[in-house]
Amino acid sequence: MLRANVLEAASRLLVHTGPEALTVRRLAHELDCSTKVVYTLFSGKDGVAEALYLEGCQRLRRAVGRVAVADEPLTYLDGVAQAYWRFALANPSYYAVMFGGAIPNFRPKMSALQETANAFVAVVNVIGEYADSGALVVADPGVLVKRLWAPLHGVVSLHLLGHFATRAEAEYVYRTTLRALLETLRTERH
Repeated sequence: MLRANVLEAASRLLVHTGPEALTVRRLAHELDCSTKVVYTLFSGKDGVAEALYLEGCQRLRRAVGRVAVADEPLTYLDGVAQAYWRFALANPSYYAVMFGGAIPNFRPKMSALQETANAFVAVVNVIGEYADSGALVVADPGVLVKRLWAPLHGVVSLHLLGHFATRAEAEYVYRTTLRALLETLRTERH
């Protein structure tokens, strides 16, 4: 419970104050505890950053994992894309740590980077099942996930960085980008 509280406090600091506020001393102050508690749990600021990254990966995995497999593969992929959008908007600090370089000089360990890929393992497996059944033409399900993720990630990142005038505009661009991507898959299927 204390570990989760530290991560939530770190997340709040990132969103409301910026990365310069993410220090062990500031976290301890926010939690009304000693710096020793943070050092014991995370071995310092880098450990907190790594934990934020991994927590974001777990949240993303849960978000896309809740999408029900549909008879129609494009319906399923639409659901995954919508779950990704909702995850990013509900978890902007975790998203920024994972994909936006929110913490200067933080580079996740290779094992943490693997957790990002693991967040999409279930999706890759479902796409493989669609391919095996002939419902979707795809040579490499993992590459297909990246083909879809890259442009959608771009729209999400632009929105979170304030490059759209309104959320409605960002949602429109996200939906139309998704529609175009899914239409490409529909065309490839025939």
